[in-house]
Amino acid sequence: MKVLLVTIAIGEKYLKGYMDTFHESQKKYALRHGYDFKVITEFLDPVFQIRQTISFNKILVCSQEWSAAYDFIIFIDADIVINKNAPALHNYIDYGTCIGVVDEWSQPSKERRLKIQKQQGWEVYATDNYKLCGFDIETDVVFNSGILVMQPNIHAEFLKNIYDTYIIKSVSHYRGFIFEQTCIGYELQKANMYKILDNRFNALWGLAKLDNTENFTFNTFYDTNFFMHLAGSVDHDKVKELEI
Repeated sequence: MKVLLVTIAIGEKYLKGYMDTFHESQKKYALRHGYDFKVITEFLDPVFQIRQTISFNKILVCSQEWSAAYDFIIFIDADIVINKNAPALHNYIDYGTCIGVVDEWSQPSKERRLKIQKQQGWEVYATDNYKLCGFDIETDVVFNSGILVMQPNIHAEFLKNIYDTYIIKSVSHYRGFIFEQTCIGYELQKANMYKILDNRFNALWGLAKLDNTENFTFNTFYDTNFFMHLAGSVDHDKVKELEI
């Protein structure tokens, strides 16, 4: 079984922040589990090479000249720190022919997420979240694309089609980088091409802080989860406190 862990860090400033803060834990995780590890620092699309399209490049990692050599490609966002005890992800569940992804709207729990949405004045239901990007779907899940467990020999064409369908809209879409995540989530659900992962593989610290009934500290949240996602630049400075 050949597995690749891959992330994207494009731009000198962003790459430096990644290398200083997140690179070590991700590299060590790959080494522990015998994965190859790649940091992509250039756009994978030779045409669309502007900041607004960077995050969409994650679904092109299965259609590169090197992709077919791998049974699994695990994409990880560049703002995720990995717990030193995190188990291997490629065989954590039986993916069948599906893509592994975490349901963000079950964090911290479905009930507490609803409370957070209301308190923050955000859209209340998952269906409303998709409607903000023009998608009409009956669902109670919203996937976070910070972790994607993919099988390139199965998913390359499917993912490339998503990219080709939405990349132009992403250039000026008012939802910014959230548009990419919404497009992927919509298409995964429409095609029934997903397996929901344990939340510990993409645990959003920023959400936990908004309704922290467990009284987690930064360190105890890291200890409790496998992959801690510091989306929105939340507490990046605290990563140096962790034992990774």
